[in-house]
Amino acid sequence: MDERAKNWWANRKVRHARRKAEAARAAAEVPETPAAGTSARHARRSGGQLPVPAPQVSLPKPPPAEQRPEPQLFTDAIPVVPAEETTVLPPYWDEPQAPPPPAARRELDEQRKRTVIAQKAAAIEKATAQDSPRPYGGSGSIGGQYRHEAAAFADDEEDLYTYIPPYNLPSRSPDPEPTQWDLARRIFVSLGAVAAVLSTMWMFGWFGSSEENPAILGQRGLQEAQAGGWYSGEQALLSPDYNWYWLWPAITIGLIIHACYQWRPAQHSTPRQQRSGWLIGTAAMLMWVVTASLYAGLFTLNLLSSLAIAAALTEAVRQFNLYTARNDTERKLTDDIVGLFYGFALVQVMSALSVWLTQLGWHIPGIPAPLWATIGLLICVWTAAFYSMTERGRITIALSLAWGLFWLIFPRILGEVTSVWVALGAAMGAFIVILCTQSRRYRINHAERRAAMGRPLEDII
Repeated sequence: MDERAKNWWANRKVRHARRKAEAARAAAEVPETPAAGTSARHARRSGGQLPVPAPQVSLPKPPPAEQRPEPQLFTDAIPVVPAEETTVLPPYWDEPQAPPPPAARRELDEQRKRTVIAQKAAAIEKATAQDSPRPYGGSGSIGGQYRHEAAAFADDEEDLYTYIPPYNLPSRSPDPEPTQWDLARRIFVSLGAVAAVLSTMWMFGWFGSSEENPAILGQRGLQEAQAGGWYSGEQALLSPDYNWYWLWPAITIGLIIHACYQWRPAQHSTPRQQRSGWLIGTAAMLMWVVTASLYAGLFTLNLLSSLAIAAALTEAVRQFNLYTARNDTERKLTDDIVGLFYGFALVQVMSALSVWLTQLGWHIPGIPAPLWATIGLLICVWTAAFYSMTERGRITIALSLAWGLFWLIFPRILGEVTSVWVALGAAMGAFIVILCTQSRRYRINHAERRAAMGRPLEDII
């Protein structure tokens, strides 16, 4: 209605000029009407009938039939004209008849142009729909009749707009009913957190005399007194500086938070807690064994307990990959805390194995020790990178490993046992693990944002 009103108001002068031209042409063609008295007198003489005036012509006549194009019907319907043809319409008036004024003629020409454009658009639309149908029909008529055939063409183009997460989606099914084993699991995880707290207190020297047994944290107990100084970073190639154990209190705080989170009603019987709780509780309890072996200098016990912690946490991370967290809170209080513990466990295994082999004097003739150290460092970095790139990217594994490798660089350059290759490998390994994890997180977030905006996933902003 708005367009019609605009057109009517814009063409008011043309209509006014056309009416004036038609009135002038009608006045010139109609003979002069006799006076009223004369007409009455003529009617009485001719039998009482008045003369019929000639009809007035207000519109131009259409062209003769031989001049009209074949599909042009001059009706309201829009005929279909092939897209490659252009139809030139003849004038709407006969040659003997005088043409309309210029203003009226321009209006008629514009009307004919609009008609031709509409005809060509209808022809192109029809040809496009018949010759090259598209598999995705929109809301209009183009392609709408091909909706039932969309499945045959969707494999190539729909994949660009379909986001398939590279990890298991969280389960939305209801949790099973809690059992006695679920209660036992929560108690076991809580006991593991208590054992971690006791081991941290022991590392700070809260048990025993500080003069005879200096604390590992704060008093440099590993520098000389505890375990003969083997875990100080000065005697084994893959043993970091003793300051890297400052990550132990942070892990303990995380385990306490995780144990409290287990007692929430929503976590009583979730499958991921059922399959990981026992493993995490076992790893937390073994922290007490590691602390005792550090103070007592039991290298084999330290190695075995470190291997057990790493194995338990590896299986826990694998269960987290099978049963994805349902929300960010669950991910932070479960996956991130266990990831921080797992990165620490990998460095602890590497350090305990290096100290154990070095203390035993184990070596293979012809193969230098830095080569074995580089191989062990490569295995540790590869394992951390593999598991840190699972799910959406476990950044806490990368950060915890990078912390341990950072304290391995300086002893290998400035300490008594030096190795430039091990120092470079530790620096590059920490950088590579963080880079791989961040790349994983960025690619997933980028793909999810593009899928939410309806953009192709392979394009780059």
